[in-house]
Amino acid sequence: MSGNCNQARDERAAIELVIRYATALDARDWAGFRSLFLDEIHIDYGSMGSINAILSADDWVKRCTALSGFDGTLHKVTNFLCTTTVDRATVQSYVDAAHFLSIGDEELNAFACGIYRHEMARRGDTWKIAKVTFKLVGQPGGAAAFGRAFARAREIAGAR
Repeated sequence: MSGNCNQARDERAAIELVIRYATALDARDWAGFRSLFLDEIHIDYGSMGSINAILSADDWVKRCTALSGFDGTLHKVTNFLCTTTVDRATVQSYVDAAHFLSIGDEELNAFACGIYRHEMARRGDTWKIAKVTFKLVGQPGGAAAFGRAFARAREIAGAR
């Protein structure tokens, strides 16, 4: 019975890590966001024409600070499927990512819906993210609108 308790505890902890990933992005909690990762991670957002590389967690966090250029973001994660072993965990979830930016009377919003896959490794008593994959399912508003909004947000974030 204790094995089932440990498995349930590990699954809850792994799912919580995915939730913390999303909420740290939205809160612009870059130190908290950094604490979620191994020092070197694989990031695959290739399905939307973005990064697919192994890089330092510090570089990934720096890249994500472009979100600071938006007025706000909401990364909603749901429909969790989790598998764990003694030292590895994988969590698949749906994500609806909304990015909001108003410039004067213009709204430059970016929406992406997809599937996250977070692969984790145990470090002591905690899980750390080793790989994040985002599989794009659709972009309400279109890819061009998404690209315009992100380009402007990067400019704004870089000026801060």
